[in-house]
Amino acid sequence: MNLLTVLTNEEMLSFSQDLSIVRPNLMGDTLFPDSKTENLVAEYRRLQADGKLPVMSTVHAFDSEARIGVRPTWEEVKVEKLLIKEKINLSERVRLLKSTGVNKDDAILKYVFDDMGRLANNVKTRTEVAKMELINKGKITIKENNLDLTVDYGFTSDDKASVDWSADDADVLADIQEYVDLMKDNAQPADTIVTSTTVLRRIQKNVYIVGAIYGTDTGRLVSQAQVQALFAELFGINRILVNDNKYQTLNADGTLTKVRYIDENSLTLISSIGMAAGVGLWGVTPEEEELGQYNEKSAQQFITLTNWATKDPVAIWTKASGVFIPVLPYSKSMFFVTVTTSEISA
Repeated sequence: MNLLTVLTNEEMLSFSQDLSIVRPNLMGDTLFPDSKTENLVAEYRRLQADGKLPVMSTVHAFDSEARIGVRPTWEEVKVEKLLIKEKINLSERVRLLKSTGVNKDDAILKYVFDDMGRLANNVKTRTEVAKMELINKGKITIKENNLDLTVDYGFTSDDKASVDWSADDADVLADIQEYVDLMKDNAQPADTIVTSTTVLRRIQKNVYIVGAIYGTDTGRLVSQAQVQALFAELFGINRILVNDNKYQTLNADGTLTKVRYIDENSLTLISSIGMAAGVGLWGVTPEEEELGQYNEKSAQQFITLTNWATKDPVAIWTKASGVFIPVLPYSKSMFFVTVTTSEISA
């Protein structure tokens, strides 16, 4: 079977345009819903700190001239979207299948399309890593494929804290109140917490939280729903999201390493817009540009699949690619806490 005859440019384009990247099980899709523009550079206006605080007008005498007002301070942000891509040798897959007795073209094509879907999912996973690193660290670090760069979102040491909640009588409520107040001072009321199960369990065991819920410290473990209800009443935080999910990285020697999306000692407070913290902004890949002019269907094409043949060695390759960057509409919309607990190993 000649794969290039079957997997034409039209077939690959159709596959790319029909490929859904929505992953309801990924937290990043909730916090940074995906969108797409034609531009390689993401250019947007971000409201600066205090920009959401209203400015009071003043009382005037009748027949007097009105005071000239001021507009909110916006920050013009430009950041180049990140090119993410991966390729695989389809000829090796076909040879392997035939050597194990799979000879029907439709069966082989099924495995080939599975490979293409897996490539696309790997690209999607890299975007999820970027989204969650922004939630976890307030920045995105790129140290792969000879690249060494950081995407800085403008957070400073004022937006970060370290706290020790190892003891059951640590004043967790006072700490959370402090962080919430700091965000309110920047007109960014926290409504969401993203953390790990380990940190959540430390919160659930805290004597002040148990006492606030049961009236006294009974030594009982309160539920996540109870903590969430308490935080909603005290702080306006009505959503606690727990992320213990992992992904895998490919090492130089071909082995795989499991990595958490967020650190086990991480707790981030977020001022969200509806359910989202920002937007996962995609763009047009160089491969997509070659396949044709941007149109209505292109707006729903996030990952592009292409293929080609090489003569030496003889092989047919398929590549999945995308360009992506998560963006934040407001500065100071997150607060990052590093939590020390006895349960977290070094």
